[in-house]
Amino acid sequence: PGRKPGEYPSAGPLPQVFDVWRAGAPTLDFLAPDIYFPNFVEWVGAYDRPGNPVFVPEVGRASWATMASNAFYTIGAHDAMGYSPFSIEHAPEDGALGQAYEVLHQLTPLILEHQGRGTMAGVHPIVSFDGTVDDSPQVIQLGDFVFEVSFFDPWTPRDRQETESHGGLFIALDDETFVVAGSGLTVTFTPHGPGDPIAGIDRIEEGTFVDGVWRRGRVLNGDQSHQ
Repeated sequence: PGRKPGEYPSAGPLPQVFDVWRAGAPTLDFLAPDIYFPNFVEWVGAYDRPGNPVFVPEVGRASWATMASNAFYTIGAHDAMGYSPFSIEHAPEDGALGQAYEVLHQLTPLILEHQGRGTMAGVHPIVSFDGTVDDSPQVIQLGDFVFEVSFFDPWTPRDRQETESHGGLFIALDDETFVVAGSGLTVTFTPHGPGDPIAGIDRIEEGTFVDGVWRRGRVLNGDQSHQ
């Protein structure tokens, strides 16, 4: 926005000129974005269209707070086959981005199994080009349930939370079992369809995947499960 033709950036495979690129370069396998604007969700969604798998070869800088949540969202919501923040090799392994990539590494077998099946979802606040954050709750449906996802931690004052850095990935293992990964989310849910409108949590486990096998850690109680 605000740039004239010929100025930087110009002539890239922007969504509004996809047809020109397809006609002029028919042997390209896919067109990919290089995103440095705050409205990441809007831009990456514009590249998710039939015949163009989502791959984000460059986005922001590894030090930006939104890079980890963007990764969960892009893979969960758009079945992305790749996502790479600029200068990621300089990100500390124990930082938010390093921790996110460790979790995504653990989840890789599940992600590959569920890509394209409609059994994954991603959530992220909507940020506009001017930086305004819409962190109102979002609703997704997986399996037999509708999830309402809030981007606020109820135990931390709102003015101390950067909700634009919150987000997550959901995978439905079956109609009643789900894997959730991310940060800054409060999730409530109701059954989908006719019948009893109230659902309960049978069990919440915190843990890790080791070589694709779930290793249970703590079993979380009521206070830890938002009751």
